[in-house]
Amino acid sequence: MTEFLTNHLYELFWALMILCMLWLLMHHRKRIRAMLLGSVTGLASLLLLHMFGDAIGYAPTLSAANLAVSGILGIPGTLLLAAAHYFT
Repeated sequence: MTEFLTNHLYELFWALMILCMLWLLMHHRKRIRAMLLGSVTGLASLLLLHMFGDAIGYAPTLSAANLAVSGILGIPGTLLLAAAHYFT
């Protein structure tokens, strides 16, 4: 029961993060620029974490899932990937 609840809370948390980012992008005056800037900074942070992550003990792979999370959520997505690694 606890594992079932933990998995669903984890999925709910990710869904809420995606909805928050979409809401922020939709209410920004320059939506395309905000989306592109968020995606570029998120992918750059993932690349930096991949290259220099050995110093902190977590160097994520550049898989499609990690790229999608960082591309959609930006820097908060990369931080969530690192937090998920440490807390799960």
